[in-house]
Amino acid sequence: MDAFTMIILACVSGEAKCTSARVADVHFTTVEACEARIDSITDNMTAEFGKKPEFKGRSVTFDVSCMSRKELLQTFGIADLDA
Repeated sequence: MDAFTMIILACVSGEAKCTSARVADVHFTTVEACEARIDSITDNMTAEFGKKPEFKGRSVTFDVSCMSRKELLQTFGIADLDA
């Protein structure tokens, strides 16, 4: 059974840099299980951005991927989930 990790790139309109996050959950044993949590995680991230006065009223766009350990290694060179 492979474990999957969610990779999130969040961009706030008007900001020069985006924020990235890696979410590993023991329940992400299938890509479907990982994808099922995308909305709740991105909703929480949007709420956190909204708490910052400088981001108030700005839109946030997300690029989200659920990847296996092999895909993480091939795409980003990440060999260890704890790295």
